[in-house]
Amino acid sequence: MRLILILFVVLLAGCGYHVPGTPTPGSDTPDTWAGGDAQVLYIQLFENQTANPYLENYITNALVAEVSKSRIVTLTENQDLADVVLTGDVNDFDSSAFAYGTTDRITDYRATMKISVRLEQKINSEVLWKSGFQRSENYLGAVNKNLQLEAERVAALLISQRLAEDIYASLLNSF
Repeated sequence: MRLILILFVVLLAGCGYHVPGTPTPGSDTPDTWAGGDAQVLYIQLFENQTANPYLENYITNALVAEVSKSRIVTLTENQDLADVVLTGDVNDFDSSAFAYGTTDRITDYRATMKISVRLEQKINSEVLWKSGFQRSENYLGAVNKNLQLEAERVAALLISQRLAEDIYASLLNSF
């Protein structure tokens, strides 16, 4: 077991893995990002194109929390102070039966969210970067409808957190 752990650590160190937003091993400078020289970012509330309420809040809040950890860019709550603006759309949210029990009762559901994101220069609205993302999360079915809806909400929050991590990693040019 100890040998496996040592091999894992050696492999991880050997592949150049590092935490995004920190200096690359052997370098004094942190990663660059899709915004280039821009230092101040405004994250606009996502547009919700679905019938499911609050998804735009979940993803926007998760993204603000994720990007606020960055050492590369500073967030602002005032769009007038920003160099670049990040906008996005929640394009689809679907929750469907995923697994059935022996009595043909649904035991698990899978929630899937699809979003699109754009980073634009504030001065001229030039698109610096854009991408689409999708994530899914399974959750347990429940006989009680309120418990079922709460489980779906928690799944949407988890998906939003993972999508925020994906967006932040993609914004960084650390491949």
